[in-house]
Amino acid sequence: MVVLARKHPISGGGFQRKEAVHCKMRLQPSSTTLLLAVPPHPSTDQPISLSSDACANCQMDGGALQRDLDARLRAEGIFNKVKDVIRSHCAESSKEFDGFEVNETAAMTSILTYIRDQASRGLNPTSLKAPMRRDLVVYIDGGKAFVDNLLDQDPQEVKVGFDTSPTFNGGGDREGTFELTMQLGGHRVRTQRVRATVEPDFGGECYRFPLQSGAESMPSIDSLLDLRLPLHIRLVKREKHGGNPTLIACQEFEWRKVLVHGKLQVSIPLKGVGNLKGPAGLLEIRLEIRPLRLPAIKESVEEKGEEGKMGIMLPVFVPETSVEKQIEHEQRVEAGVLRRFFAYAKAWWREYSQVRPSHRHRLVRLFARSSDGSQGFVTTFLNPIQAPRMLDSSLHAARFVTLIPKIPEISLVGAGIDAGAWRGSQTHMALRGGTQSDKALLLTSLLLGFGLDAYVCIGIRNRDDRGKNKTEKDIQPPEAMVVITRVTRATVCIWEPVTGRRGQLDAKSGWTPITQASSNWSCPLESVHCVFNHQQLYANLQPIDKCDACNWDLGDQTKWKAFSQEAIQVLPRFPGVVLLPYSGDRLEQEAKLEMNLKELVAQHRKDELKVDTIWSDSLAYMLTPALAAYEAERCTKTTYGNPEFQQAIKRNIPVGHVFKAVPFCFNHRNPRRMFTAFLGLQGKSVSKGTGFPSAVDILKSKGDSIRFALRVRVFKYPEDICAVWAILAVKYRDVD
Repeated sequence: MVVLARKHPISGGGFQRKEAVHCKMRLQPSSTTLLLAVPPHPSTDQPISLSSDACANCQMDGGALQRDLDARLRAEGIFNKVKDVIRSHCAESSKEFDGFEVNETAAMTSILTYIRDQASRGLNPTSLKAPMRRDLVVYIDGGKAFVDNLLDQDPQEVKVGFDTSPTFNGGGDREGTFELTMQLGGHRVRTQRVRATVEPDFGGECYRFPLQSGAESMPSIDSLLDLRLPLHIRLVKREKHGGNPTLIACQEFEWRKVLVHGKLQVSIPLKGVGNLKGPAGLLEIRLEIRPLRLPAIKESVEEKGEEGKMGIMLPVFVPETSVEKQIEHEQRVEAGVLRRFFAYAKAWWREYSQVRPSHRHRLVRLFARSSDGSQGFVTTFLNPIQAPRMLDSSLHAARFVTLIPKIPEISLVGAGIDAGAWRGSQTHMALRGGTQSDKALLLTSLLLGFGLDAYVCIGIRNRDDRGKNKTEKDIQPPEAMVVITRVTRATVCIWEPVTGRRGQLDAKSGWTPITQASSNWSCPLESVHCVFNHQQLYANLQPIDKCDACNWDLGDQTKWKAFSQEAIQVLPRFPGVVLLPYSGDRLEQEAKLEMNLKELVAQHRKDELKVDTIWSDSLAYMLTPALAAYEAERCTKTTYGNPEFQQAIKRNIPVGHVFKAVPFCFNHRNPRRMFTAFLGLQGKSVSKGTGFPSAVDILKSKGDSIRFALRVRVFKYPEDICAVWAILAVKYRDVD
């Protein structure tokens, strides 16, 4: 039942009383329109309607309100959701969908109550309107001409509209999935994964990108012409059976052409990366500016129709020539800025290299290639990144970066990407994997976002980290990129972006690891050549470039040569990334992982030992504090709760029983890969660094009153990155 407050006018313009009336919501099956039908009042025989007269007190035209509500409900997919709920209710109650009446709706009651409460507080009804902003609405219809996927399909499948399930061929499924990420300004989205075919179908997904949000008044269409924020697009292919993801395309799209008519349908040729010459495929999208009002129309033009048919009149909000002139003007200004900058950078390098002959051989890197092949000054790859309510501290940011899977440089060559390229934070997050240089850039940006004086440091890697006791695959190149934060003028903290280890370094005290776990860890740098962040770049002028003898006072012009900050500030920058929150249900994922791992453990013991496996939920619950302490130790390098954990275990393990437990840490949620680590057959989880744990002894355990326990905890980080801790334990009475 929906209760409407109906007011009866009396003399003097006041109101006499309120009366509760019943209304019904009827959903017409032939359309997606919701009709609100209210019975007439017995004394007037006039129905209560949401017309322009009824909305006079709200200072809003009823027709405009109805149109706006209808458009918003359609855009957000609310109509379809309501229809699905009603269909489900009809099926359960064996009623006909046609003409089904909804007599109770908590949603409508809450809306009316909210409006009434706002009015009682003396708020202007206009405050209930949508934020004063315009949005760019993007519909992704699909893709065409992704011909590289022809090799992944049967010839019979390559036709429009033909869809079959993935085919198993020997080693695994031949098809992977496409995942599209888009960012405009401070808003970023990721699409659902779709089959990687010649014509991928994204299902018409719709996304809204705010334009100049937070303004006190609605920005005009003309003001959007000065908004130089391209739509950044990344297309990634992921294989069904793991493996490193592949960056297929990297594109910047100029969306301001939609300002001409307010709507635009276009096929974007996505630029291939690396060895992929020419477009990787065509992305078909539709663009709209919302909201649009007729008074903004300056003129109209006739769109040509089919032969023998009349065209339709299209409104013109911004002349097309104005859009073209604005874009051309910006390109000319940027070209002039870059021309002057290159001249200054060339003169700066000449001065630096002439100080000493050895300076010519130092790794003072001024420019780097991006994933799309373009060149950029190194400082333009950095932007302060903040992740509100996702990362609590700089230590959590370091933990987040270490959990991102590392992609070897050699694999990027096979993926068509230049191994020496810096992918940038957007591509790094689209791939959800990167090299050491990618991690160093991302960690520096995150530390800058937390207000630290952070820099990327380039130098020569310590010889101990290069090849000692390592296989040929694990040997590191001599060039090293780490992150430093300045503690004092003479002291810096060095962050290793791959492992997350930290240590302090100064000329007097030398190298000091911060944690006891890293007490044997030597400084990752042998020499220091340059440091930079998003605003500054310094090259080492000291005759001895050894790390332990370095003077870290960057303000000393006799020790460090600074690049002009004014020249850096005017450069166009590579966009920073807007981190997306963790999207999964942690509790559901933990329960599913525990169930799958228990099945694998039980099956393994059945096959190998011909015995059953009995699980203890109470013992598993007592293991939970240990997992929380392990993750806290990885983040903050401090431990807690160990005495209480030992007391609980000792109190619940009977005398004469044996207790064994082994913890594991992973950066994925694949139960089969986890069980492989249990068996000690997989090289590395994200666990003990060196020396990998194994649960073979626990899996082979036999005894009286034997009980097993398994607990899994998923710790969430942005971009669906997670730390998954699993602990396998057993208790039994030893009868041998």
